[in-house]
Amino acid sequence: MTLWTTEQHQRLIDLVLAKVGEGAEVIADGMAITGPGGGVMGLSNLAKVLKDLPESEWERSLEPYLPLFQGPPAIPQAFADARRRLRIRLAADASDPGWAAYRPVCDGLDQMLVLTTDCGAMTISDEQIEKWGVPADDVWAEALDHTIWDEPRDRKILDKENMRFVWVRNSFYASSALLSLDHLLSPANRFGAVVMVPVRDALLYTEVNDEQFLYASAGMIDVGGRWYVDDSGPISADLFWYRRTEQGPIISRIVKEVNRRYQPCWGPDFSAALAELSKDLALIDGDRRRHRSRRRTTPTMPA
Repeated sequence: MTLWTTEQHQRLIDLVLAKVGEGAEVIADGMAITGPGGGVMGLSNLAKVLKDLPESEWERSLEPYLPLFQGPPAIPQAFADARRRLRIRLAADASDPGWAAYRPVCDGLDQMLVLTTDCGAMTISDEQIEKWGVPADDVWAEALDHTIWDEPRDRKILDKENMRFVWVRNSFYASSALLSLDHLLSPANRFGAVVMVPVRDALLYTEVNDEQFLYASAGMIDVGGRWYVDDSGPISADLFWYRRTEQGPIISRIVKEVNRRYQPCWGPDFSAALAELSKDLALIDGDRRRHRSRRRTTPTMPA
């Protein structure tokens, strides 16, 4: 990890002020800058983007963010003009900003409604949904559908010794795939998956198929924990459990990060699933032993 110094932070502030020009103002004790059009840019995430680049490349890398300082673009007045641009972003628990439509996912996780723009995304408020005159459930369903199916993602499998998990990246909304993970799980999956959403553009998961998911979960904590600290757009260092039910997907937190320590916090449903999985694995192991025993005792025909 490249350390970010106070001197670098001040040089970043000077660069942003120079690029934005008249009307730019440093706010939030130096952690954000507001532009003449009312747009605001937080500098902590920007610093994470720039920290591994030579300072000679900062100005070029800053260019895509400059339109944000001119204020948010206009929101389409008709829902029909906005529907294909609707997306859902995940955010940390208790992150209700007051100016954005949000819904809880589970303990430790919320979801926010946003609209894609040429340079990122802007939040959509409950008041805007009312102006569209469309039921809120329909708006959220439309946003989820486009988030899951319209966003390109890279999917890679890490399979090493007794550890196997998948990571999904290369999309601003990769973490939001947690809300509908079925299309990424194997058809025979019965017990769901353990999932981590460390940053907005990353999701890690391992299917709960056998005892190997424990090792994979530890590997996810190692990889995802570093992304949570180092990358922009941090969400959560916790572990969540995704499973399908007749009523639809259910997501719950099963391991909570507190002061860099991980504490189990799952409920009776996860314990019951583990008990059922243990029984299934015992039956499979028993069948294998009986099969091997029959192979040893079955007489062979003489030549």
